[in-house]
Amino acid sequence: MGALFDHHVRLTAGLTYDRDAYGRGPGVDPDLICHGLEPVTALEAEGIGRVNDLDVELLHHKLTAIVEEARDVYMALSITESVITGDMNCGLFTASGDPVAVATGIYFHTMLNNAQLKYVNKYYRPNPTVGLRDGDIYFFNDETAGGVHAFDMFTAAPVFFGEELVGWVSCGGHQGDSGSPTPGGFNSKARSRYEEGLHIQMMRIGSDWLLNQDVLDMMTGSVRNPFVFAADLRSRVATLKLIRDRLMREVERRGVHMVVGGMRRILMRAEIEARARIAELNDGIFRAVMFNDDDLGGALGLTRIPVTMIKEGDGLTILVQGVSPENKVGPMHGTWHLVRAASAVYLFSYFYRGLKPNAGLLQPIRYLVEGPSIANSSYDVAHGMGTSIAACVVNGAHVLGSKLLFDSAYREAVQAPHSRNQNVFVFSGENRRGYMAANFSGATNAAGQGARFDSDGESAIGFFWGPFTDSGETEETDTRLPHFVLDRRIDRNYHGYGRYRGGAPLVEVSTACGHLGCVLSSWGSADKLSHNPGLMGGYYGPPNPRIIIKRSDFFARIAEGEDVDLSYYALLTEQKLAGTYRIEPSGQRAEKFEEGDLMIFSMGGGGGYGDVLEREPEAVVRDLRDGMITEAVARDIYRVLIDPETGLVDRAATERARAALRRERRRKGKPFDAFMRAWSKRKPPDEVVRYYGAWPEPRSPGYSKPFWGLHATG
Repeated sequence: MGALFDHHVRLTAGLTYDRDAYGRGPGVDPDLICHGLEPVTALEAEGIGRVNDLDVELLHHKLTAIVEEARDVYMALSITESVITGDMNCGLFTASGDPVAVATGIYFHTMLNNAQLKYVNKYYRPNPTVGLRDGDIYFFNDETAGGVHAFDMFTAAPVFFGEELVGWVSCGGHQGDSGSPTPGGFNSKARSRYEEGLHIQMMRIGSDWLLNQDVLDMMTGSVRNPFVFAADLRSRVATLKLIRDRLMREVERRGVHMVVGGMRRILMRAEIEARARIAELNDGIFRAVMFNDDDLGGALGLTRIPVTMIKEGDGLTILVQGVSPENKVGPMHGTWHLVRAASAVYLFSYFYRGLKPNAGLLQPIRYLVEGPSIANSSYDVAHGMGTSIAACVVNGAHVLGSKLLFDSAYREAVQAPHSRNQNVFVFSGENRRGYMAANFSGATNAAGQGARFDSDGESAIGFFWGPFTDSGETEETDTRLPHFVLDRRIDRNYHGYGRYRGGAPLVEVSTACGHLGCVLSSWGSADKLSHNPGLMGGYYGPPNPRIIIKRSDFFARIAEGEDVDLSYYALLTEQKLAGTYRIEPSGQRAEKFEEGDLMIFSMGGGGGYGDVLEREPEAVVRDLRDGMITEAVARDIYRVLIDPETGLVDRAATERARAALRRERRRKGKPFDAFMRAWSKRKPPDEVVRYYGAWPEPRSPGYSKPFWGLHATG
């Protein structure tokens, strides 16, 4: 596998690493999921020889324009809140099922819609009871067949030129309900996949570009919001037809060989560019350990997700080993293919910055994800929040990739991870337009960005999973969802500190609306342990649990003309509003809320970069004036002292305070061996680590090596 890998890594016997940890079943073939690019077909081989580099560049530009137009059309046609704000993807695939051009709000969708197409090619197309014809419409949402979770639903259609299959088109995103026990789909208490609603591996739902009414009735009868479900499904079919027609126009104009061969050349070029970039970087082994505070059986428990990145020559290995075992008491279970696809969130946005995203970029990367484990789980467990585990892998890889890129020509991509302290509120009930709605608001798409190596992170910039998302307009959100947004703002002390600070999130405060009220469920993690590491000494972004104030007197206060401060910081530190304050884990069952109950959430702030004592004092003062931090943070974290009369930095006092802290750091410092002698004796309470596995190394009882361990042999 490579000298570094062979010398330093030992895979555990009896565990799965290079594929999903379950076998083939109805509609499911893990071998297809882990194929990577399919072999060159005869038609592609003939076409490759007919296209030159200029042809490939022009075709790639055209295909990208096609899917970007489709993205805009799909978002405009949809009435699903999450799709409108960008939780979606449109893609164009080869006939073999490999993604060539994508337009997306959610990058990891890009790599999750191909196994289903390959399944049709292998099993359904030659089957006389199914077959494959121009105008067929397929639907899929099953996570074990190559998807995310049951709430991300996609449609796909083959593209034929005469009798020749020349490609596939796909379109989809997050749907408002899956028919699970919890309105909105996210069942944070699910213990098996059978508690998460509708699961369809790959099913033909229409022919000749028309939906089959019996199938449509079955699907809409399985969810709480049939009107929204059907409307969004039709918008997807219209979008598919648009992509298909645009592609056919290029086939007719350029010739089938030029288009098919050109699509293969696009993938080949992406792999060449990816390998060239990797080859420029220093060889080495890079390690990080992430932890998660899973909701396990009704209480928070600690689990572990280590990540090792091994760079040799023009290839990378991402090794996820020493992971906590499956617990089967909650939905935080990922899959091998989800971890692989999720890595595209970092790779496409940062590591491969400047390269156009498609499946070819992942060809130089080998993924080894230990299973069965919470990162590569078995078939029957609940998978709905497996994205939380995959996100831990992504943010670990983001830290490692940034260190790998630091000493390279690509240092501009060095940045702390985007916030993924997931805390999603799902509102459900009758909206102001009179129909059943169930979804989350666009504030989910306004998390904080991690700090860069040379500047602060941006605040409220987007969604962890998708850089091209939007938080939406509250006036429109209020009509489509059954709650009322009272306040959105960038709040104080809600980011990671450092020489450069992380970006803060948008904090949304809302209430149930009118006499009907609404039902609220929620899901997430990072309630006590943040997923948002800093870089090079920068602070983590803080955790963000769920905040509820039941039976507040907010409306009584404003009726009397009072200007109520609804900032997250003020509400929690001052608690001036009457009511019952609840600070609790983000994963909660559905609960009825009434007007005046306040629901407060955000997606968290990004980590900082560098030592806080190296931040320019004037930047600290600017943050203070902008409401990003409080005086206590300026004084106690950054050690910046401000003249109370002038409001300017007292430079002499600041230097004395910073020098004193540096002396204190040196006094407390210990050699590594001395630190480990004390550290290795510490252990959380048994109830916290009951699903962790063996302590400190989940797979190795009695493990006594230094903390890194990770089953390495040297």
